[in-house]
Amino acid sequence: MIFTKIFDTHCDTAYVIERMGVKFDNDETHLSLKKIEKYDVYEQMFAIWSSHKRTDEENWEHFHKVKSYFEKEILPYKSEKFIPHLAVEGCALLGGDVSRVDKLKEYGVRMMTLVWRDECCMGGAHNTNIGLTDFGKNAVRRMFELDITPDISHASDKMAYETFEIAAEYGKPVFASHSNLRSIRTHTRNMTDDMFKELMKTGGLAGLNFCCEFLEYIDERPATITNMIRHLEHYLELGGENNVCIGSDFDGIKKLPVGILGVQSHDVFRDELKKLNYSDELIEKIFYNNAKAFFDKH
Repeated sequence: MIFTKIFDTHCDTAYVIERMGVKFDNDETHLSLKKIEKYDVYEQMFAIWSSHKRTDEENWEHFHKVKSYFEKEILPYKSEKFIPHLAVEGCALLGGDVSRVDKLKEYGVRMMTLVWRDECCMGGAHNTNIGLTDFGKNAVRRMFELDITPDISHASDKMAYETFEIAAEYGKPVFASHSNLRSIRTHTRNMTDDMFKELMKTGGLAGLNFCCEFLEYIDERPATITNMIRHLEHYLELGGENNVCIGSDFDGIKKLPVGILGVQSHDVFRDELKKLNYSDELIEKIFYNNAKAFFDKH
C-alpha cells in the first residue's frame, strides 16, 4: 500500500505564518504547502490561539487578524488534495459572550479547545483544579447546539469531566485534538486512562501529540518515535482503534521527536508502525480514516 492520506486535528501553522509574515508556500514551518505535496490527500485543522498575554478583547481582534491571513494565504489552495479546516485554541476570545460562538460557527470553525493555560471565562486549564464556569457550561451547550465540537486538550480534569456530562445530555461527542496519556508520561496536559474511556463513550477522538514534553522528556533529551508509539499502543490497549488519530501540534512545539522533521515525516512514523506489524487498515484509521469519518459526520 502506498501511504497517501493524512488528517491532522491540530496545528498552529496559520497563527505562526501570520506572526512571521510568510506565505503558506514556505520552507520554514513544520507544515507548509511544499511539504504536503507528497500526499494524495491532506486534511488539517488550523487552530487560532488565544494568548494568555492578551485580554479577551485583544484575542477576539487577533483571531480576526489571523483568520484573514488564513483566508488569504491558506484557503486559496483548498482542493480535493488539500482540505483545510478552521479551529480555535483557547476560548478566552469569547470574553463571556455566548453569541460569539454563533459568530465562530458562521466563520466555519469546526472545533474549539476550551482553555489553554491558567483561567479564562470558560474555567480552568490543566494547571488548575478549576472546572467550567457557569458561562463555560452555557458556551459548551451552545457549541453542541451548533455542531461545533468542544476540545478538552489543555482542560483541567474537572473541566473535562463536566464537559463529558454535558455531552451526555446532548448525545454529542467530545474531542481531545492534541493530547497524550498520563499513564505513559506524567503531565497534567495528558489525559488519564479514565478520561480517554469517558471520551470514547461520547464517540470522540484523541489526537496523538508529537510534542516531546508530553511524550517523554528527561534531562533535556528529546523524545523519539518509540515514545510516540508507546502512547499510541496504550490508546489501542484501552480500546481506541476507532478513537485515535493524529494531532501533531506542528508549529506549536519547540522540539520535535528524533526522526520527525515536520509534516513530511509522517511516512517515517508509518514505516515504524509497519515494522511492528500494524495492518494497513489500522494505519489508515490512525492517520486518516478515524478523523475523516468523525468530521464527515460532525
